[in-house]
Amino acid sequence: MKRVQFAVSPEIRVGGSVFTPADMVAIGQIVGEDAQIELSTFQQLIIEMNEEKACDAKKALREKGLCVYETGSVVKNLSVCSFCKGAEIEGLEAARNLNDTIAGMSVPFTLRVGYTGCPNACGEPLVKDIGIVKRKETFEIYVGGQSKTMEAKTAELLVEQVKEEQLSSIVQSIITLYQTQGKKREKFFKFVERYGLENVRKELGLSS
Repeated sequence: MKRVQFAVSPEIRVGGSVFTPADMVAIGQIVGEDAQIELSTFQQLIIEMNEEKACDAKKALREKGLCVYETGSVVKNLSVCSFCKGAEIEGLEAARNLNDTIAGMSVPFTLRVGYTGCPNACGEPLVKDIGIVKRKETFEIYVGGQSKTMEAKTAELLVEQVKEEQLSSIVQSIITLYQTQGKKREKFFKFVERYGLENVRKELGLSS
């Protein structure tokens, strides 16, 4: 019997990407004892289960308020801070809207976006492919971070003073540019290096 994989994460909430005990109970009951559950580095649980049961399981998980995503070369769900200063101050709704807009987009290589609600950057956005930092009432967008291997580097500032209503569309445009101009299996930070930060700005009509 064929087995398939999909990813599950909690909704973005105060506290960050936190599973509640009720979430964990629901996941276990819905996917069943024959499923395999692996904790990934993307704030996700990777579920492997029989294909014939997967569609109903995904539906039931969503009905419980959990988020279900595809695996593979896609934009992962948003990696977030804990919103320790509060949902309104740190932009919880902005983070949710951004996640709804970009999570699951197909890309040349797995892409991770980090969001943090203040300049303390507890969500480590500057070592993500794309990093978002809220600074008072606007946002800064960084690109090209890399946390692994000998090529580890800090992301560079792409644009600042982005209004909340612009945030999701700009990040989506960055990812669309990567979709169309990135090479197969080319990591995002390599794409930024090859394409050039200034060229990315020009292509998207942005100023630093």
